[in-house]
Parts: sequence; structure tokens; C-alpha cells
Amino acid sequence: MKAQFPDEETKSGEFKRQEDAFREWISNDGSTPYTAEAGRYHLYVSLACPWASRTVIVRKLKGLDDAIGMTVVDPVRDDLGWAFRDTSGKIPPGAPFESTDPINRFQFLSESYTATDPGYKARVTVPVLWDTKTKRIVNNCEDDICRMFNDVFKRLCPK
Repeated sequence: MKAQFPDEETKSGEFKRQEDAFREWISNDGSTPYTAEAGRYHLYVSLACPWASRTVIVRKLKGLDDAIGMTVVDPVRDDLGWAFRDTSGKIPPGAPFESTDPINRFQFLSESYTATDPGYKARVTVPVLWDTKTKRIVNNCEDDICRMFNDVFKRLCPK
């Protein structure tokens, strides 16, 4: 069987995940350009990805649903990557479609990567924590995102 992402397979056939490309941090002390603000950040996830699902769980457990928006991409990833498809899951070839991305109207999550880094060439992954103010990815590392939800966004969590 041929690997879907051969660059992420060891010689023995094990999956070796690529490094996360965006690792900016949100703070409350002014040490970063990103501050924890309700409504400023948006989480893009796929429920088919266990790493992204961790961020969905932490967001829910911390009660951040109203403070941090979330959009779920289509669970089927093709050669163009994660897509924002309508509920039928179909995109007519060559035809525009109504994006389910309420923030940027992206058709593919890869557009968020190239908006942040026009030269980005690696594989597009989820989760993505998007800053609606600067219009760029803050972080795509699920560990970092979970830590920020738990720590930096604590003051936005319901009592």
C-alpha cells in the first residue's frame, strides 16, 4: 500500500508527523502581538483528525464556545486539501461553490496557510487557530492551542 504522505513515513512504514509550521503564542501581558480577546480567534478543525479533536474538546470543556468561533472542514481530504464544502460534500468541477467558512469564505484551508505564508509548500494540517484581526494563522499545534485555551483564555471562561 502506498502512503498518502510519503514524506511522513519512516522506512519501517511508521507515521512520522511533520513539524507544526505556525507556533505564535497568545498572551495577556503584551509580550506577543496576540492578546486573548473574545471573538478575535477562530478555530478550524476536522473531526476526522484526533489532534484537532483535542482542541474541540478543550474548547468545550473550558466553556469557550462563545469566545472562540469554530468551523469544521469536510472530513474528506483530497489533493487540494481540507475543503469547506456544503453539506452534500460535493464541489462541481471548475465551478464556484458557497463556502461554509463564515470568516474568510475560503474554499480550502490551504488558503489560510498561503495568506499567512505565501511560500508555504508543506502539507496543510488541522487544527488552525486563526486571528481575525491580523488575518493570519496564529498557531497550528494542538498542544499549544490546548494550553492557550486552558491558561491564557482562562479569564474568558464562564465562572
